[in-house]
Amino acid sequence: MFEDEFKYMKKGEKEARIGLRSEEEIIDLINKDDKFRKELRECLIRLDFDVKGEIHASKEYSKKDKKKTDIVIKIDDELGISVKTCTETSFHQLDRRRLEDWQSKLSMPNEIYEVLKEAILRVSRNPNNTFILENDRENIRKFFNDNLKTVLNEIFTKGDEKLKLLLINDKTARKIYIFRMDEALEFLYNNAHNNVSFTKKGIIKLGDYITVQRKGGDGKRVNIPKTDWKHPGNQLQFKFHPLEFVKGCRELKEKEKGYIRFCELTY
Repeated sequence: MFEDEFKYMKKGEKEARIGLRSEEEIIDLINKDDKFRKELRECLIRLDFDVKGEIHASKEYSKKDKKKTDIVIKIDDELGISVKTCTETSFHQLDRRRLEDWQSKLSMPNEIYEVLKEAILRVSRNPNNTFILENDRENIRKFFNDNLKTVLNEIFTKGDEKLKLLLINDKTARKIYIFRMDEALEFLYNNAHNNVSFTKKGIIKLGDYITVQRKGGDGKRVNIPKTDWKHPGNQLQFKFHPLEFVKGCRELKEKEKGYIRFCELTY
């Protein structure tokens, strides 16, 4: 099994290693498997990309720019691909960063910043504590709803203009789903707009496929307590449910409102 060599790793390390291995395998499929490369070419044409010459994949672009691109494919131009790998029906980390970064990026009002900071610290004291309290939810809901487009673009692309494709790799079913990034973002925006809610534990839900919470992690190599604001676990984390997203896309038929194009490749 694909996961056997990673089974003794900690969760975060395991997920990262599986993701890296998946990217390497996809590059090999594109560069060495003629059948897969032909199907990928047909997919790109179907998604309205102008495909000229041979298709070649590498990681050079992402190494250089350190953005959200995991793989770059060269056709006539360079197309960046964001890869989300799933081995089960689980959430996938999209983004984690200090709250101060979001405060600057979104011109976050001080009262929203303080609510989110206290929520992060509250959970750092006890993981069973509620993240966003009932009394704060309406303000938090409005803030994320008002800033939804910027948030989605930031957590999926971080301003990476060459990032054009979202690729979801279902390792269990050995299927790859490919979406245009701009269409995926539009789909996610329509799903989450006026649909910001909270779980019983107060975790923020942006529609049906994205959650916002404290990053967490035991930080055994960190010499400061979890309750210290500088602890790396005290970041705001966005998580994505790739297979539920695929399921939601598949349920919509062509010409139906909200329909999104995608390719399904088997390997």
